[in-house]
Amino acid sequence: MVVLRGELFGATLYPAPIEAIAALARSDGHARLVVVTTNDNLDALRFCQSRGFRLHALRPGAIDAARALKPEIAPTGNYGLPIRDEIELVRDLG
Repeated sequence: MVVLRGELFGATLYPAPIEAIAALARSDGHARLVVVTTNDNLDALRFCQSRGFRLHALRPGAIDAARALKPEIAPTGNYGLPIRDEIELVRDLG
């Protein structure tokens, strides 16, 4: 598992780390990369889709449920959007 900090999805994160991760995963026999983010993280959604990731799953209310267990999760995030849902993106490595 690799974690990329959300603020890095802006102008400062370049494709080289993603390509290095993809090459390593491919050499280890993995068939795909998976990214999970929240509905407010438009920068991550743009970054990932521009690098070959496709929308794979939407989990409506996943963050609302997580907030019930961890109330410190902020109700709003990037661009003032409410944080409610989890979005999964996948990039095939074949």
